[in-house]
Amino acid sequence: MYMKVKAFLMFVLLFLCSMGTKAQELGANYNENIDYPITEIEMLKKSKVTWVRGFVNVPQLFLQSENGKIVGVKEDAIRTHIPTLKYIQAKKALGDQVKFMLSLKIPFESYTDLVPEVGSAEMEYIFTAVKLLLDTYNMAENIDILVMGNEPEFENKNTTTGESDAEGYKAFLHEFANRLTTWKQENGWTFDIFAGALNRVSELLGSTTVPAVVSVVNTNPNVVGLDLHIHAQYIEQAENDLKRIRNYYGVTKKIISTEFSMVRALNPYVATTLGTWGANNGYSATMKLYEYLNTVAEKASAGTPVTSSEFQSLFHSFSWYPKNWYTTFYEKFKQYDTYAITGRFSVVPGGARAVYDASTEMWELGGIYLSRYLGIDEDGLYTPSPLVYPDFIAIQNGQSVSRFVEGQKEIFIQWGTGVDKTCQLVVKDESGNTTSQALSQDANYTLIENLLPGKSYHISLVKTDNSVAWERDIKTKTKVRDFPMLKYQQAGDYMLVQVLNLPGDVASYKMKMDGREIGSVNQSLGGQVLSVDITYNDGSVETLSTSIVK
Repeated sequence: MYMKVKAFLMFVLLFLCSMGTKAQELGANYNENIDYPITEIEMLKKSKVTWVRGFVNVPQLFLQSENGKIVGVKEDAIRTHIPTLKYIQAKKALGDQVKFMLSLKIPFESYTDLVPEVGSAEMEYIFTAVKLLLDTYNMAENIDILVMGNEPEFENKNTTTGESDAEGYKAFLHEFANRLTTWKQENGWTFDIFAGALNRVSELLGSTTVPAVVSVVNTNPNVVGLDLHIHAQYIEQAENDLKRIRNYYGVTKKIISTEFSMVRALNPYVATTLGTWGANNGYSATMKLYEYLNTVAEKASAGTPVTSSEFQSLFHSFSWYPKNWYTTFYEKFKQYDTYAITGRFSVVPGGARAVYDASTEMWELGGIYLSRYLGIDEDGLYTPSPLVYPDFIAIQNGQSVSRFVEGQKEIFIQWGTGVDKTCQLVVKDESGNTTSQALSQDANYTLIENLLPGKSYHISLVKTDNSVAWERDIKTKTKVRDFPMLKYQQAGDYMLVQVLNLPGDVASYKMKMDGREIGSVNQSLGGQVLSVDITYNDGSVETLSTSIVK
């Protein structure tokens, strides 16, 4: 027998392909501000969001253009793009319990010929830029979903004639999905490919771009699903858009919604007066709503914010304000089997809407946290919005699953407060073999072990009447190195310890903290040195160790 001892730095690896249904997981949308999540790590953890989403404008940031033509790639701009780096840093800080999406905004409206032809130099420049972006800072290894496009029905039009190149855009999406798939196979990337994001599909009945995008989703096997934005003018539109996609267009693949709001219902009232409420609460009855928002923003900036109850009482005094709209949307997302949902997360001082006026669109009222208007709480975190947060947290508290982390040979699930402990947990592999187990009445987590790396499994919670309370299709992580690695990370309320890339001749292994044997799931890792002794079939032992970073 001999001892092989290795000490190494921890790596945070993400090679995840999750393909679930009936999860309706909530997330945080940052739009183009992909450098923001790293500044809000504690809030993201506290909110227990499962997804983080942002987008990059590829032509604006990374392509060279002259006279309405794409003429090159800004390679240095991609390699030194700090927001991209910060986005990946946020992913690593949050670990596998939070998954990241990246939407690629590629508006063709500013180009003379709209969508370049497949095989043209212009299109190749686009693909070259995207490939370099995915390589830079290991972006591709740290995202779970990549969305091709962002509201193309508005950004694929000739700005003069209003005409769209729907057929050209469809050809572009097919080629894009196929290129992405080739890169995935060549590099071992596992993100899912979505098309989108469509918007107002129940209104834009004459759009040629909408059916073109849906056609790609329905026919291209490399496309996992569709991203659907719902910015509703009236509350019923939340269902109308989803219904049209599912029932009229017959989309059976996954749907995600990376943006949703009631902003179009709110905008007509930005200059409405405060009326009786204003007179009764220390403001002028003739003060405009946008003036009030500027006033409370100034108070919050000065450290004397108005109370949440005041803010809420104003909007609830307006008959036009759609109370509990967030819950209404969520119920429709559930009804039409929407996989992941990312709404506006935080609203901070400044930004594009530094000062409100009579023409300002009220996007910010959809945020879950409103430090711009309500300041910071006693813990140094942004104050939640009284208009949205109560709905958001009630939904989170009603979830069956709080945290979900896939490994190579195991799956960790922390159950939410809404779980039915009388359910059976059923796991089905690719061959149709199933195993089931009862949920522990004492522990609030389950660790599913002895799975195979890089394999697909269907996991479900089945009630006593055989109905499904929750289900998800997953794929365990693939082996990405030729040598074992030791990894620890936060998984909900626990610390999860994993041994990755185990070869086939391993007989057993023992994980230890400061020499004391521990299990995979721990309340905390209070020691200094985490190690694992790996025993091979030939009797040799390999020890891996790492210091715990506090």
